[in-house]
Amino acid sequence: MKRKQKEVAFENLPGCAIEFIKLVIRKMRYRKKVRADVMAELVGHFEDELKNCTTDDEKEQKAQKLIEDFGDVKLLAVLLRRAKKRCRPLWQKAIVRSLAVIGVIILYLLLCSARLIIGKPSVKVDYTIRLEELASQGRDESLNARRYFDRAVELAGEGPSLPEILEKCSHKWPGDMNEPQRQAVVKLLAENQASFDALKQGLEKPYYWADYTGKAKIETDKVLNWELVNYAKDQRAKNQPWYWSNFMGTEFIKNTLQSLAGYRRIAQRLALQILWKAYTGDVKDALNWALVLHKFGARLQGKGLLTEQLVGTALEGLASEKIFTVLDKIDVQTDVLKNIQEELERQCNSQEAIINLQAEKVFWYDYIQRTFTDDGKGSGRVLKQGLPLVTGDLQDTLIGFFFGYPDRKEFTAIIDQYFEQTNRLMEIPPLQLQRQNLEWDKLEEIANKCFMLEILGPAYIRVNQIKWRCKTGRAALLTTLSILRYKKDTGVYPKDLDILISDGYLKNLPIDPYSNKPLVYKKTENSFTIYSVGCDLTDDNGEYYQDQWGQIRRKWADSGDWVFWPVVK
Repeated sequence: MKRKQKEVAFENLPGCAIEFIKLVIRKMRYRKKVRADVMAELVGHFEDELKNCTTDDEKEQKAQKLIEDFGDVKLLAVLLRRAKKRCRPLWQKAIVRSLAVIGVIILYLLLCSARLIIGKPSVKVDYTIRLEELASQGRDESLNARRYFDRAVELAGEGPSLPEILEKCSHKWPGDMNEPQRQAVVKLLAENQASFDALKQGLEKPYYWADYTGKAKIETDKVLNWELVNYAKDQRAKNQPWYWSNFMGTEFIKNTLQSLAGYRRIAQRLALQILWKAYTGDVKDALNWALVLHKFGARLQGKGLLTEQLVGTALEGLASEKIFTVLDKIDVQTDVLKNIQEELERQCNSQEAIINLQAEKVFWYDYIQRTFTDDGKGSGRVLKQGLPLVTGDLQDTLIGFFFGYPDRKEFTAIIDQYFEQTNRLMEIPPLQLQRQNLEWDKLEEIANKCFMLEILGPAYIRVNQIKWRCKTGRAALLTTLSILRYKKDTGVYPKDLDILISDGYLKNLPIDPYSNKPLVYKKTENSFTIYSVGCDLTDDNGEYYQDQWGQIRRKWADSGDWVFWPVVK
């Protein structure tokens, strides 16, 4: 009601009635239009009751009596407000109730969202140091071959691994190359002898581990990456751990991949040296360089980042391939074969592991500390950037959003459980593992709790396959060397593998992890065949995988046998 309208409405009422009506309206605390209607109703009520009063005193007394009959002002205001609400139309009530429910839902969503937005992670542990400790195991830096490997990379220079003229024929036997290609090989090898020598010198050191912190110095002509050291100082100046941006970030990954790219570049050039030495008649030196390459690959295995270990298995595989090629192309003397076999046995027996997932677990721990808050007791809430860790699917996401996600301690326990189960499964040979579906179901059940584990799980399984493939390749190479030695000494191929054990050419039967039996050995008319049944666990009688046109023959295919001898052309 407007001020003039109020004055007109109140002009026939005594002062006590006017004050009472105003007080009631004020305590209603309701919409303006409804209060105006109630005011008009109260004014009308008082006017009707006082219309027969003849004097002002009589009106005053009767108004006081009416006010007393109304009772407590606050209670009256509440009752009037409720009455007006009950009198609203049904559609209006529905809208109001719906809006109220929506408001509550929005408020609850905001509160749930606040858990993911408010707060920040507490990065207290430099996991780059933890990585280096795992790899070095407390050994003195003087035992580390890294400085020599990095020197070899520096001497090899930048650019492609091979000149363009050799890119498509790097696996060819030099005798099958044309003259310009052979000249390119000679030039390339001459330019890289210093690099090869530095690599060989490094392998005299018993261990290798990478420099993950970026703080070590290389005692060569240059100091390691001063740009990275300066970057670290800048980060510390900002009261921020320097590894915050570097670890699991562009600098950390960039430095690691650059080193590995350099190692691959040297390995590809060294593979050419092996073939060239054998082609030019220096078979003993060729196989010795093959041992260098094999040992180089083994140095990168069993510790550090998974990427490093996979590169190590690739380099070992490249060395084995070149040894098989030399054995196929050249008639190698028995003393050379024996020396190569014994050195390979020493390398393989001294190695603790091919694949180790400790560094992967460290990555997960670092990811956790960057995506959870920390209450100082090992627990804490997940933040929005950590949702891929604590959700498996849409249902988990919604349930967790409304009722809470696993806390830091709970998720750390999930990661520990996952890697404990994964490490256990990696020790089981493929044939036995294939029969233990229940074990895989347990691992999958753990992985389903975390979207990131679901994505990476198949990669870990593939890594396990690479590990057993590497073991199989080693067994096949040692067996082939012993068979060729036997042939050299006796003039005939052995009738079976058992005779190699009894005659001292092999220490143990080479077991095929894909059949849980010895590798398949068969004498042929002029040679022999040795193969594994492969990851399809089926003996295909020594037949390679071939495409539908029978043209592509691959050793490590998912079907067909893995034939090591005769060497695939």
